[in-house]
Amino acid sequence: MYRLAICEDDEIYIKEIESICRKFCTSMNIEYTMTMYEYGENFISAFSVDQQRYDLIILDIFMGKVNGMDLAKVIRDADREVSIIFITSSREYVFEGYDVDALHYMVKPIDTEALERLIRKAYTEKFQNNVFVFKSGDLTYRVPIQNIVSLEIKGRKVEINTFDRTLLYPGKLSDLLSKLPENRFVRCHQAYAVNIRNTRELTRFDAITKNGKKIPISRAYLKGVQKKFLSDMQDK
Repeated sequence: MYRLAICEDDEIYIKEIESICRKFCTSMNIEYTMTMYEYGENFISAFSVDQQRYDLIILDIFMGKVNGMDLAKVIRDADREVSIIFITSSREYVFEGYDVDALHYMVKPIDTEALERLIRKAYTEKFQNNVFVFKSGDLTYRVPIQNIVSLEIKGRKVEINTFDRTLLYPGKLSDLLSKLPENRFVRCHQAYAVNIRNTRELTRFDAITKNGKKIPISRAYLKGVQKKFLSDMQDK
């Protein structure tokens, strides 16, 4: 599921951006959700309090009381993976866009074709080309790796826990880990592994994921998990 958010206080631009996004997702046969925010305060509440996460955020800089650039900094503090596209009426903050690793800074009026190309780029670079595909029975699943939170042994299968669903992989945890990016996943227990990119903090006994789930860490794996966690922080 591709998750998009639009933060814009001008109803005309909201509808235009929404239409472009829907057209792209439909043409690509992409399952998606799209959430519109008219005020930055509403987005902050959803993002910080309710832990809503997105794959692409299209963000206006001037939205009432909230500066969109400050909003982007809050987003980046919690999520290094999400793509951010600024659409605004001024070039005033164009260089600050680099500070938050924005995909692009587009000045209104909107260039429809250019925005569609940017959405396509965001999707292919951070979603389509980073997907784990596996078969279970007669079904084939495509799971964005960035959405996987943790892995847990369930009998002779492995439960793949993502931000929005749970799937069962027909095989061993060690086999599954061998098929996933080594720099993102680490075993933390005989029965568990975590996506280090989606791990918010570590304690002596648990890995706390970005969606608040506690994954146990056994003593035998603690140093390896700590090393991977610190290494990932330095790479960001």
